Amino acid sequence: MGRLYRYNVLQILRNRADLFWTLVFPIIMATLFYITFGSSQIENMKLIPAAVVEGGNQIFEAFLDGLDGEVLALSRMDDKAAQKALKDGKVNGIFYSEGDPSLAVAGTQINESILEMLLNGYRQNQGLAEMIGAKNPLGLIKASKQMAEQTDFIEAVDAGGSTQDSALDSFFSLVAMTCLFGALMGVESAIKLRADQSALAARRSVTPTQRFRLIASEMLAVFTVQFANICILLLYLHFGLGIGMGRRWPLLLPVCALGTLCGVAAGFFLGGTRLKEGIKIGLVIAGTLFLCFLSGMMYSGMKAEVERFAPIVNRLSPAALIADAFYSVSVYENSYRYGRSLILLALITILLTAAAYLRMRRERYDSI
Repeated sequence: MGRLYRYNVLQILRNRADLFWTLVFPIIMATLFYITFGSSQIENMKLIPAAVVEGGNQIFEAFLDGLDGEVLALSRMDDKAAQKALKDGKVNGIFYSEGDPSLAVAGTQINESILEMLLNGYRQNQGLAEMIGAKNPLGLIKASKQMAEQTDFIEAVDAGGSTQDSALDSFFSLVAMTCLFGALMGVESAIKLRADQSALAARRSVTPTQRFRLIASEMLAVFTVQFANICILLLYLHFGLGIGMGRRWPLLLPVCALGTLCGVAAGFFLGGTRLKEGIKIGLVIAGTLFLCFLSGMMYSGMKAEVERFAPIVNRLSPAALIADAFYSVSVYENSYRYGRSLILLALITILLTAAAYLRMRRERYDSI
């Protein structure tokens, strides 16, 4: 099987057309994305609309007033009006100024994450002040003065820094597209195993080599080459374009591995059908681009719209799951969302891999 795997890898590397679509084309697209809007949205960051429902916590309200006009576009409302404004999309979140301040949001995008970070920062400083006051009351004045000097809560930087913006929807969806484009090589490898569609497959079908070894070596070879392409793309995004991937970037590798295997398995399953090769390739490209459109590659707010009106689509779309996992690592640092995306992607990948293998392993021909 090792020899089959090695020869299959060499054969794939000699196919320049597939390498263009799975490596060169994504790099070109990433460059065009960066030239078009790589850092424009961050440089023109707008104030985040937010409502505050007064509840007697004057310290917290003073904290929010200090951010009004700098980070927030703050509006004071009663609870009913604030809920309506949140539902209508006029504000991104509602701060409740109570003894223990709280926040209500309707989404999980960048602005909502920033609002949550601001609230968490206030709570941390409040807890620190209480601890200092209990242990050293005289030091509380000095600590309060130092906290008051912390006015830079958000720094606007380009896409190479730690601050992320919605333009990253396109880059993350581009990675998802590259993973799923492994289906292109999967289709061609599957055709090389169908004796009714390839002269090479007809010769291979009469060899004593077990069918499982032929299928496994083909899938493993395609996965290896495509995963290497993904790694090259990630290196180019990070070092070439300066797109930050977060501090926990190693967690992106399992996502890319599962996404690549998902694309390869989908290609093998489709390649095992009796459709013509041109139709199979067309279905792969059209299906991949449609899923990536829904995940935000062409319009950065599309994934949020799908999440709002049809969240089940984002749970079943491999492109949306890959993009969401990237966000969970690079932007939100949300372990729950990362784990959910990884588990769902793994389930889809397992189902497609099993379906592809069952489709390919029992082919019989009355005549060729």
